[in-house]
Amino acid sequence: MLKAIIFDMDGVLIDSSEVNWNAHNKLLGHHGVHLGDDEIKLCLGRSLRDSINNWNEKYGLSLDLNSHTEASFAIQLKTFEKMNADSGLVAFLKNLKLNNVEMGVGTSSQKFRAEKILQLLKLKEYFSVLVTANDVHKHKPHPDVYLKTAELLKVEPKYCVVFEDAVDGIISAKSAGMKVVGIITKYHSEEELHEADLVIKNFSEVNLTKLKKLF
Repeated sequence: MLKAIIFDMDGVLIDSSEVNWNAHNKLLGHHGVHLGDDEIKLCLGRSLRDSINNWNEKYGLSLDLNSHTEASFAIQLKTFEKMNADSGLVAFLKNLKLNNVEMGVGTSSQKFRAEKILQLLKLKEYFSVLVTANDVHKHKPHPDVYLKTAELLKVEPKYCVVFEDAVDGIISAKSAGMKVVGIITKYHSEEELHEADLVIKNFSEVNLTKLKKLF
């Protein structure tokens, strides 16, 4: 029985990949580092903390999480302020709200960034719970962020559906015992998202009836 839906943020609620990685590469470029698509793909779904730790070790850097997060978001913000939420997504969220489906966000983003993005896109009103990288110790692919979101929604994990765009995110949600809808993006094909219970290209391909059939 479907009782709650949990959304990842980047790549799901907002098409942010190009904006995000252009900003990170701009900052990393000051250190002579540029991340190509293959390396970016390995970072998707994971927290910036884990990615920075990896970059520091791999490239001999000493990046600080808080400083890098603030600097990269300052670059991203200029674009986010001009963006609108996907119309198909908004229609889907409105329908879920009309049907009294509990909704939350479980993201590897930092809390201040997630709150600002949801506010800018006028999506905050749809979600009663927001769990971020600041709220758990173990990040995706560990299940903690989704387990915490379900706990705050007061719904057992087995009654939750997660929307994810990254393989690590799907692993996280499945490890939490939840159903998963995978969203195809530039970085992940339908074949790569095969562990999901359902794979879609966009929100026009899914509805509440279809989600209920996953159970």
